[in-house]
Amino acid sequence: MISDDGAEAIWTFAQAFTSSFQASCSELASRLKAAEADYVHSIAGEIQALNKRLTEATGRLPSYDQRQNELQLKALEKSLEELRSSTAGKTKFAFKRKVKIPASASAETATPPARANAPAIPTTTISSASRTISDQSNCYLSRSCLPCSSSSTHHIEMSIIRISNSVLNLLTTTNESTLSANTAFLSALHIRDIQNTILILGTVDGSIMLHNLINCVVVVECHQFRMHNSTAIDAYLEITSNPIIESCDQVRFGVYPGELKTTTDQQARVTREHAGIPFSPQDFSHIRATPSPNWRTLEEDELVRDWPLSETNYTAQLQRALPRPKI
Repeated sequence: MISDDGAEAIWTFAQAFTSSFQASCSELASRLKAAEADYVHSIAGEIQALNKRLTEATGRLPSYDQRQNELQLKALEKSLEELRSSTAGKTKFAFKRKVKIPASASAETATPPARANAPAIPTTTISSASRTISDQSNCYLSRSCLPCSSSSTHHIEMSIIRISNSVLNLLTTTNESTLSANTAFLSALHIRDIQNTILILGTVDGSIMLHNLINCVVVVECHQFRMHNSTAIDAYLEITSNPIIESCDQVRFGVYPGELKTTTDQQARVTREHAGIPFSPQDFSHIRATPSPNWRTLEEDELVRDWPLSETNYTAQLQRALPRPKI
């Protein structure tokens, strides 16, 4: 017979597992809808990993939850097969260098030349509800690098992919004019393949999903935080649920720095604060009663005090703030 403590532990595990599993399935389903042929293999691997997670949890979940998770997984596998079929035989997508338009070209077709002192704009892909920053290294990126969208969409999802040795600062400032005509709020963030980088992400109204990060600092206020396959990460969080990690090590958690909070952030947190719920990260690679060896809290003398909030001297600040993985 299972004791009350044992039943409580099983219920807690089942609740956390199902919440994380279904969130991962939903995130993959969204990516499948917008995926190109190049991403089929990567998504297939993640679906396989989800299948493995569900198999390992069999027997520890209520039958209803087990069945619902299996159905969600089958729906993902079906969507993946449909994507494979629709992209079979298609020409592989590749970026092409833009052709320079002669000065004599008509005003309707010519692209206005960039100002001599204009900041470099990263490679971005924009739709009515999503933006992507990708393939950047050794640079300082701020919110002003994001071009305005003519769409009326106020909530957008953002993907951040393949960034290294850089700082990405998405905090808004009082003199920020780039998004003033159409203020955009981040509803979700998908982050993948980041190395030796500080990500100051500010407020995200929904969830943040991270994959394959090495030696990074992440600063974010969000509702859900899920990180996979990452090493040597310092995460400074303001969060309304317990963060979830899997296949991660050398993770250190800290509180969202007060010096980075804006007036808007503070007002938002008043309504989202979940008083009485202890901060307790869930490690899905260590589902045991003993403490996980894969994460701990940051000590006072380990906290970052000098944040790179401008391009000036950001490289020195970057080197001081990165956690540096243990070999």
